Amino acid sequence: MNSFFFTIGGTNGKGTTCAMLENVLLNSGYQVGLYTSPHLFHFVERVRINGAYLPEIEYVNAFLKIDSVKLNYSLSYFEFVTLAALLLFKQYSLDVIILEVGLGGRLDATNIIESNISVITNIGIDHTAILGANRFSIASEKAGIFKKNKISIIGEKNIPYSLYEIAKKTQTKLKIINQDWYWEEYNNTWNLIHSKIELYNLPIPQIPLANTAIALSALFYSNLKINKEILIDSISEVKLQGRFQVISYAPYIILDVAHNAHAASYLSKKINQIGIEGNIYAIFGAFKDKDILSIIYPLKNQVHAWYTSTLPIDRSASVKQLKNILPVENTFFFSSIYNAWNSLKKIITRKDMVLVFGSFVTVSEFISIKNKK
Repeated sequence: MNSFFFTIGGTNGKGTTCAMLENVLLNSGYQVGLYTSPHLFHFVERVRINGAYLPEIEYVNAFLKIDSVKLNYSLSYFEFVTLAALLLFKQYSLDVIILEVGLGGRLDATNIIESNISVITNIGIDHTAILGANRFSIASEKAGIFKKNKISIIGEKNIPYSLYEIAKKTQTKLKIINQDWYWEEYNNTWNLIHSKIELYNLPIPQIPLANTAIALSALFYSNLKINKEILIDSISEVKLQGRFQVISYAPYIILDVAHNAHAASYLSKKINQIGIEGNIYAIFGAFKDKDILSIIYPLKNQVHAWYTSTLPIDRSASVKQLKNILPVENTFFFSSIYNAWNSLKKIITRKDMVLVFGSFVTVSEFISIKNKK
């Protein structure tokens, strides 16, 4: 493949960064492939070609072809899926391919590609059993996507020293926020100051502004030709299901896939920006291998009552586990998101807020319930 590759890593904001890159590039006339994970509803969401999903039969054919040539090699689920995505991309004449790192970076299946631009959105605590218990070790794993003599965009402001060590070892060219590029927000606008270009009075995006700035910075460092007017018009178009997605205003119902401390802190700040006269209720479900206490902690003083549920997967936290972590008072336990919502909707008023978060599965279950209605 002669395509230009972006690899997007980090603890949070990978999906929104990928979506912004994809939208600007498509609007600029490029043929674009996107590989992202996990999916909310259907497996085919993981690959897009020029903004569209592929029919299932194309995946089946890709899987069969990989299976026929892998010989005695044992492939993990994510390795199999990643190879299938790359095989699908090869069947199309793509100018640019965007790869979202699934977990970490160094050992991630996407790291078999020698990307032209690598991106690390931020470095938070997550997947500690695999990546390590502190930001030093996590940064080392995420920096594994750095490539020799290629540019790596860093959106993290508080950079662990281990990342610099990996950069020096790999001879990557770091482009760091507040050193090589920066952004600043005003009332209803923002600026991006970059070594390649200065943009002023940009529209506020529907996704986190920080991820928009990272995506645009990566575009400018890529030297791909981008029309300034098209770029500006593209910023406000991008939105992603389950990323601070407001589906109702009276009462407020907000969906967010936040599943670690970093994402929960961002969610708490966003909620504070909304003036709620009533109570805030949380419909919450999480995976058993997550640090659940760190996820709920940023929101513990905002949430009036917790409606917690197990999830329909093996990785779900049990009721017993949730009871050991969540507040004793004003916490109710259910066997499904459906039952939690049915109970909660009997008491909420138009002045209240319902926050649905904790995992991709929590959000997808709730959206499925609302769609059936």
